[in-house]
Amino acid sequence: MGINANPQMVKINAWLETSKMMEVEQMLKEFKDVFAWTYKDLKGIPPKLTQHRIDLDTTILLAH
Repeated sequence: MGINANPQMVKINAWLETSKMMEVEQMLKEFKDVFAWTYKDLKGIPPKLTQHRIDLDTTILLAH
């Protein structure tokens, strides 16, 4: 997906039937402008809500 200057990786299940894989590929190409490829693309949604984080309690680590 995307262009050479800005490629976008998309993974499609390898176990799909060829016809279904082609349908998915066509749909992704047709609607590629709808997908949010980066956090900047999520206009109106605060990054804090969309970013995955794992909060660690470092006080437990320091206690041992």
